[in-house]
Amino acid sequence: MTSDVIINHCLKAIGEDDPVAPVEMTRVECLQLINLFYQNEIGERLKNLLSYTYDASDGAHTITLGIGTLPSDFLLPSRVYDGDAETDDPLEQIFDIENKVTDTDTTSQYMIPNTTQLWIFGTTPTNTIKLYYYVKPTALTDSAASSPTALKEKFHLDPFMIHIKETMAIRNDYLKDMFDLKSLKLDILDAIEKAHSVEKHDDSTLIIKDVYGVL
Repeated sequence: MTSDVIINHCLKAIGEDDPVAPVEMTRVECLQLINLFYQNEIGERLKNLLSYTYDASDGAHTITLGIGTLPSDFLLPSRVYDGDAETDDPLEQIFDIENKVTDTDTTSQYMIPNTTQLWIFGTTPTNTIKLYYYVKPTALTDSAASSPTALKEKFHLDPFMIHIKETMAIRNDYLKDMFDLKSLKLDILDAIEKAHSVEKHDDSTLIIKDVYGVL
């Protein structure tokens, strides 16, 4: 479903007779609200994985004195390697700067101190630093050319309608409606997370290979 149609349904869900010229909520405002919801609360549950290599190809892909810039579409971290998964162990994530190794030690740790930077400790990697991360979905526009493609089609409507109805319930101080809608929204978010994790697994059985042969 395209984003302009989703906005139409969201506005009708809060009682707008004409979604082209709404009264209680503008289309621009509706778009802002569903984008925040889509790119963050929904995005965190999609766990769509990307990689980013600090290969010094330009300033954005360069680590200087242990500090690099996170990708612009970064949402959540998955793993960081000095090298890559097939040959190297992941770096340990730390959350307290007092736990860092010295700059001259082997590169073994990383930290995400804010929303824009990646820090590594020690600061001179042996290989090329590679970040695996969960990506923020591309922002929607009020257009027939836009669609929440990161999300399975069956979730293209109800989550956004419920989110907008919840917003209006908060504005109008309808607390009972707000709590009911929030509970329903959390159930849908759980369903989205399941659909984009467990439901992506195929039905093949686990095969254990004998690598030692007959003893």
